[in-house]
Amino acid sequence: MTTIYRHTGLPASRTVFLIAVTLLISSCGFLDEEARSGQPEEAVITSAAVLRQQSVLSLYDHIGGTVDGEGLQGTYRGVYDLQTFASDEAIIPVRGGDWWDGGLWVDLHLHTWAADNECCENAWVYLFQLVGLCNNSLHMLDAYGHLMSSEELSACSAEVRAVRALAYMYLTDLFGRVPIVTQLTMPLHDIVQSERSEVFAFTWNELQSAMPYLADARSNSQGEYYGRITQPVACFMLMKLALNAEIWTDDDWTDNVHPDGKSIMLDCGPDDGKKNAWEAVKLYGQKLLHSTAGYTLCESQTDCFKVYNEDAPENIFTIPMDPKIYRNRFKNLFRSLHYQHAAAYGYGGENGSCATLETLKVFGYGTKDRDCRFATTFFADVVRVNGKPLILSSGDTLIYRPNEVEIDLTGSPYVATAGARMFKYSYDPGGIFDGQLRNTDIVLFRLADAYLMIAEAKVRNGEDGQSEFEIVRMREAIARSVRISPREATLENIYYERWMELMWEGWHRQDQIRFGTYTEQNNDRYLTVFPIPQTALQTNSRLKQNKGYN
Repeated sequence: MTTIYRHTGLPASRTVFLIAVTLLISSCGFLDEEARSGQPEEAVITSAAVLRQQSVLSLYDHIGGTVDGEGLQGTYRGVYDLQTFASDEAIIPVRGGDWWDGGLWVDLHLHTWAADNECCENAWVYLFQLVGLCNNSLHMLDAYGHLMSSEELSACSAEVRAVRALAYMYLTDLFGRVPIVTQLTMPLHDIVQSERSEVFAFTWNELQSAMPYLADARSNSQGEYYGRITQPVACFMLMKLALNAEIWTDDDWTDNVHPDGKSIMLDCGPDDGKKNAWEAVKLYGQKLLHSTAGYTLCESQTDCFKVYNEDAPENIFTIPMDPKIYRNRFKNLFRSLHYQHAAAYGYGGENGSCATLETLKVFGYGTKDRDCRFATTFFADVVRVNGKPLILSSGDTLIYRPNEVEIDLTGSPYVATAGARMFKYSYDPGGIFDGQLRNTDIVLFRLADAYLMIAEAKVRNGEDGQSEFEIVRMREAIARSVRISPREATLENIYYERWMELMWEGWHRQDQIRFGTYTEQNNDRYLTVFPIPQTALQTNSRLKQNKGYN
């Protein structure tokens, strides 16, 4: 595998400013590592190549994570856990003396979190860390841009702004009202929260401005743009923004009233003009499908998650993984598998996360209509390794019991075996550190999701989304020669299709909120965003807590 980018740290003269800005927004300084050197910045940045490395390529070291709380996926107690375990697709039950963790996972599952929730604080600090790093990069490009051609400078600046927009897409989803910070240093009185609609508009406009200067190239294949934001990646992000525009342009998400997507007009650039939210989803979906990057669906969903998946034509944006090169961790399998199940692969396991009863019902587990993706999404029932049942040290066969899961398994005879476990990423014999460092890139965005977004947007806009719905739904059935009954592309069916197709990929909470299944009572609508972390409020008195958490 070829190294495309490596972390090189930051010039010492910028570290102080980054810490200063972040302290005003969050709870602590985030640059734990030492600066690259004690040399003055001007002695370090001496060429266009160095400037590009320092300002653009090094940012991608922060999309994944090496320690808990960092990254969009792969580690614990951060963005991914908020999106996954606060939804009804997965759970980490209390297993006797394991997985209590001060009630952290119970609170996520029951929606009883408070402003001191560790996952919320980690996600807030991490995402603003990424914003701060982007602002530092834009400052460097402004100061040393004379080392580049005007074309290269424009391309670098656009890519940095797109990475910052990625952070703000997650911030508006998770926290609603957040500060828009665009400068390396800002006076305290300038760091105030913007309304959610303003954060949405800022993110949308940043991507629109960046789009023309980004490469129309594959991001998931090894080469110059491996793991980077390109035009297709930006198209996918614009699709997500438009699809969730009814929610993310709503400045009061507690009143059970939100704008109508048909009346939300989004500026799609001089060539395309203004489109309503659903038309915008379709527009950027078509741009993605017709990109010269040539993304296509894999023959089987499993190809997206195979060991060496850099050539999977469906994966749009990934976190590059290689145990010999990158430090990014993938701990999701490690967290889910029974100890002895993981040990049979030469890994470690923590015997934790599993599917909920709601997920089992959606997949049709235990019925004649069980979806064919169940077998490649979960380990369930008798566990086999290399085709043979796995025998525990007790002499019993390891049997996962999906229907026995409950939030507290203490005292249950199935305390260690309840729940269908994660099985989506292939076992990697070359993985090290309990399989956390592996060769399978972490999939963030993929084409099946884009097809389902188009289908949903069409239906919400009063159109027929059947073809996009069926291309995803039928894909696995065709690959496995399984006959399935026709199903109409209604919003309900699209919702369940997204649940099955995108299980474990960190989208279900967002889907639940959009489809109105996240809260049962109208007075619980405030829970559709997380609280501003208490430590952030204590650090910066200009920040105000989200409604409902006061």
